Amino acid sequence: MDFFDIHTHNKECDSQSSILNSNEYIPGRRISMGIHPWNISSDWEKQFAIIRTNACKENVCAIGECGTDKLKSPANEELQQKVFRAHATLAEEAGKPLIIHCVKGFDTIIALHKEISPKQAWIIHGFRGKPQQAEQLIKNGFYISFGDKFNIDSIKATPLERLFIESDESKKSIDKIYDEIAKVKGCSIAELCTAIMHNAVKCNIPL
Repeated sequence: MDFFDIHTHNKECDSQSSILNSNEYIPGRRISMGIHPWNISSDWEKQFAIIRTNACKENVCAIGECGTDKLKSPANEELQQKVFRAHATLAEEAGKPLIIHCVKGFDTIIALHKEISPKQAWIIHGFRGKPQQAEQLIKNGFYISFGDKFNIDSIKATPLERLFIESDESKKSIDKIYDEIAKVKGCSIAELCTAIMHNAVKCNIPL
């Protein structure tokens, strides 16, 4: 059974069903590339140029994580949005989904989604918010990815066709996280795996 992990920071995990988040290109490894909002600096464009150079390579499965963080980012909101827009544009050019980190900025991200009207999927990673927020994101066309810490009612509010699962920085195995979420959804692990693989295909993620 394939446990698709859309977002992990575990470099030791080399499963072809996992996508490692990285700010540098790693040959032969399925990765997503982006500038985390915590890591935005004045010379971000140099780092972004490296991401742009590699974005269309086959093993780069997604752009990001990128986004906005009003609590921990050293960059002001204007710069965070500028960097995010650059990633969103690149995702469209490369035909790949966008992995989004968002803290205290969902209104901004939703507004940008409406403005940009992307053809590629925008996926909120590590969602821990309330079900009302989840429903708002789903209504506006987002996918939501859950890790080992989640709001049970938000899991229930997210239909299988808009759901992803990730290990992120957790020490818990991805199959254990699948088991916990399947129990909340009231479905089998096999059904959950099938639904998420289908979502990956819909989002142009090669399997």
